[in-house]
Amino acid sequence: MTLTEFLTARLDEDEARATAAALRRREGPDATSSSELDRAFTPARLQAEVEAKRQLVHLAYEATGLDMDKDLDRDVDAREVSGIEFVGERMLRALALPFADHADYREAWRL
Repeated sequence: MTLTEFLTARLDEDEARATAAALRRREGPDATSSSELDRAFTPARLQAEVEAKRQLVHLAYEATGLDMDKDLDRDVDAREVSGIEFVGERMLRALALPFADHADYREAWRL
């Protein structure tokens, strides 16, 4: 499983939770918790967050590809040799941090 696949799966899970929470909220006030956290993280907000993160995953993947193209145009050592990571890869690792306690998370992804 790649880091992009891992992040996409976690976003799919968050999206499913948001949809389920929205359905529960429609069932009436007794069907949901009234905690402050529950009110702050509404299903609509979580849906918007999931969509924003999906776009970031896509953009980070594209950024890595652009970095790779640029490296091929310059006379430099490979990134593996230099130790400098692609910006997109670093972005993906940052997006994965909230899921560090997930069974499929790999410690190698940690920043």
